[in-house]
Amino acid sequence: MRFWGFGKKQPPEPVHVPLPPHREVPPSAAPGVMTIAVYSTSDGARCRQVRGLLEKRGYDYQDIRIDEDLSMRSWLQRTTGDAALPKIFVGSTCYGGFEDLQTLMFDGTFDRILRGETGQEGTVDPLAELKEDMTAVSIQALLRKGEILIIKEGDMEMEAWAEPLANPPLVYYEGTPRPLDELETIAQEIVLRIEAGGIEVSWKEDD
Repeated sequence: MRFWGFGKKQPPEPVHVPLPPHREVPPSAAPGVMTIAVYSTSDGARCRQVRGLLEKRGYDYQDIRIDEDLSMRSWLQRTTGDAALPKIFVGSTCYGGFEDLQTLMFDGTFDRILRGETGQEGTVDPLAELKEDMTAVSIQALLRKGEILIIKEGDMEMEAWAEPLANPPLVYYEGTPRPLDELETIAQEIVLRIEAGGIEVSWKEDD
């Protein structure tokens, strides 16, 4: 099995924002552990996935539903730079949405954030860790985050990428658009082809 080339795109920077005046973050459940707050809707697919992932991993979190709260949605858009939900906060810092949470959990960075052990210096790049891992889970997470996977088979070279915000959401694989629901199957197929030695892969670098 051979991997060649790794992208240089950096993970999204966490956004430090003041808390809204009508929301107070409760004290941490354990000394030295920061509080998680999830701003979400009741029915959004990504919102349900974030809540499910946190609960599956055993994290306590503040569940803030803002389906009809236009003022809170406006505050989130102003302070984080976009209106997408869910938004995951640790203390007063926003760490993005579902795919960002997956990336941070992958190598334990999320736990270090909760313990206050991360800083600007010496912080592991979780995106680079995902790229080096090259499992079905990491491939799915990276494609959902907008990364482009280059697949080389003999003299042929193709690209795979996902468009989760398209209508309908799609993943492009072997030159064909397919429903995003097939992403897990596609990622597993890519891993099997790598292990069989049929293809070489790399993550496309920024221009």
